[in-house]
Amino acid sequence: MQPHPFNDDLLLIKSKIESHLKVKFTSCLANLYRDGNDSNGWHADNEKDLGKNPIIASVSFGAERVFNLKHKGDKSLKAKLNLQHGSLLLMQGSTQDNWLHQIPKTKKITEKRINLTFRIIA
Repeated sequence: MQPHPFNDDLLLIKSKIESHLKVKFTSCLANLYRDGNDSNGWHADNEKDLGKNPIIASVSFGAERVFNLKHKGDKSLKAKLNLQHGSLLLMQGSTQDNWLHQIPKTKKITEKRINLTFRIIA
């Protein structure tokens, strides 16, 4: 994968998020979920390039999808969120150290979803 410069649309979205959060992001990962068959498994965004306690702002466009969280140490700690069109999910602090997250598969979703995750690459 090769990075590309931010286009005008991404700069506008990035600017609004940065203004609201008072954070400057350096990169954006774009994911297309064509329908409910596209998903991602349990993971943490703990790449070395993101540094310790990364701030990740995730914006959803299109189909509403479920976002699951589970604690790495205490499996009884779980959460489920519905990521609606236009929603902003913020993960920061020790979230990536202590929690896993996923977008599960579902037969109910037939529409597309675009997810933009804004990050700071160290």
